[in-house]
Amino acid sequence: LIRTLADFDPGLDLALTTNGSLLARHAPALADAGLDRVTVSFHSLDDTTARQLSGVDAPLSAVLDGLATAKRAGLGPIKLNVVAMRDGNASEIVDLARFGRDHGYVLRFIEYMDVGTVNGWDPAAVLSAREIVERIDAVYPLEPVGRSHRGEVAERYRYVDGGGEIGVIPSITQPFCGDCTRVRLSAEGKLYTCLFAQIGHDLKTPLRAGDDDAALAARIRAIWRARTDRYSEERTAALRDGTFSAIPKVEMFRIGG
Repeated sequence: LIRTLADFDPGLDLALTTNGSLLARHAPALADAGLDRVTVSFHSLDDTTARQLSGVDAPLSAVLDGLATAKRAGLGPIKLNVVAMRDGNASEIVDLARFGRDHGYVLRFIEYMDVGTVNGWDPAAVLSAREIVERIDAVYPLEPVGRSHRGEVAERYRYVDGGGEIGVIPSITQPFCGDCTRVRLSAEGKLYTCLFAQIGHDLKTPLRAGDDDAALAARIRAIWRARTDRYSEERTAALRDGTFSAIPKVEMFRIGG
């Protein structure tokens, strides 16, 4: 798939998000096929905690080997997505930041979200982006960095001493629906206009029926312009006034992050 995409358009920026458990085995081949960079879900420096939070029964050592192999293969910049949980890895925030500084990885700390329906989300477990920044700043002083483009989901900070940067994604405490520019295509050929969507829009049927690029572009444009998604804003408001209740949503493993 990577090679097909790279051959189709050499100008594409191709990135892969992975749990990293098989990265040591496949990173060189992926780089050779045309992959540019990887983002690895990386929630803890403790083996037991890492397995619990990732839901993958793979040793932490395999992920660490995968990161090193990906770095040698030139798949960079390497980003680490850390879902911060008050009752999970909160005590490791500074240690994780130090790990990123030491190895040249860019960490993205993500507020724990109610993606899909199976992660048992509890708002009390959310560690806010503000708390994360304050904890790191107390040890490694930070300064804010402006957005590189509209719709960038991470608030970026760089270390004052030049030791790299981190980002925080405050989807719970500071939702950013109004600036969202992300659309997702599932393996079943459905277009989703929100990470928390309940339904997808079928693109496979018109594609198989003969729609050309122009027709598909027009169809996607019409779907996007008609979107009313603002789930994160609605969730935050409901949490504040005590009316929040879970709703059915597409599972994240079907559409990506």
